[in-house]
Amino acid sequence: MNLEKKIDKYYNQFKTKKREGEDETIVVFKDNVDKKLEHSVFKAHGDRLPDDWIFDTYHSILGCLADYDIEKEDDIDENRSEIVDGLVDVYTSDLTSWLNNDNRNVYYLTEAQEEYGEEKDGFNLLMMAQYKAIDEIFGEVENLLTD
Repeated sequence: MNLEKKIDKYYNQFKTKKREGEDETIVVFKDNVDKKLEHSVFKAHGDRLPDDWIFDTYHSILGCLADYDIEKEDDIDENRSEIVDGLVDVYTSDLTSWLNNDNRNVYYLTEAQEEYGEEKDGFNLLMMAQYKAIDEIFGEVENLLTD
């Protein structure tokens, strides 16, 4: 199966639904999800399962890849930084909400601060921290598609 068909196959195994008793919409698996996809998404979660943001981000990465001409494995990595950058929140309230969503997100903030130092303001550090988190999920998507 070529990569574009793989991307579509996996992308179409997600659906959105309203969280029970709330107005919030979340991304979940459809019934009879492919076991390789399920394993990959769970691996992207690490010990955070379930995490709505990770599910949504994984699904969004597949959706973004579907918008590119992905014919060979190198095409995935070639578009990686553009896709990841495009998924980073640009509003401070969204970034702080992401940071507060899980205490473990502080890990990414600490990594960004260590890598980029004090010359970055808090807003840019939050963006870089979220970039690192999204890039980590992208790596799991790439592993699934190139396996």
